[in-house]
Amino acid sequence: MAQHVLNDTTPQGSVSTVRVTWRHALGGEAVCLGRLVVSPAAPTAAVVLSEIAQNPDSLGISGDFPAAATAAWAILAPHHRAISPAQTSWYAHHGPFSSYDPTGPETLTEVTLSYDGTRFHGELSGHRLLPAPQARQLIDTWQLEPVDVALDRLERL
Repeated sequence: MAQHVLNDTTPQGSVSTVRVTWRHALGGEAVCLGRLVVSPAAPTAAVVLSEIAQNPDSLGISGDFPAAATAAWAILAPHHRAISPAQTSWYAHHGPFSSYDPTGPETLTEVTLSYDGTRFHGELSGHRLLPAPQARQLIDTWQLEPVDVALDRLERL
């Protein structure tokens, strides 16, 4: 099935948004919101994968981030052929939209991945939770719309 991709232009660059599904390492289909942010002012593109409440708790993005990244890259990269995996920063995004029983503020975790030409690889030791002010600054700089708004727009395509 073809994936719907929202492509938005902001004063800071462009944001491509997609619903990402993949077969989780623990079995079962997992889902998240994926956004590729490209800014001429930034040295690298950023991919933000947001955990959403409809994803089963046991199939979260943090425990299988490389597979989620591989699925997101397969959808988003064709829309930005000039972007390479080596020039991409990866982030796991969590917040009130991630759970049916939300607690705490939005967080961003920077994830270190390698790419073998086919798929991404990484370990939990390559995850670094950003301080709250830095996370808020990045989200604001990227001009990411709220997760529920992005998911609603994708549903209407």
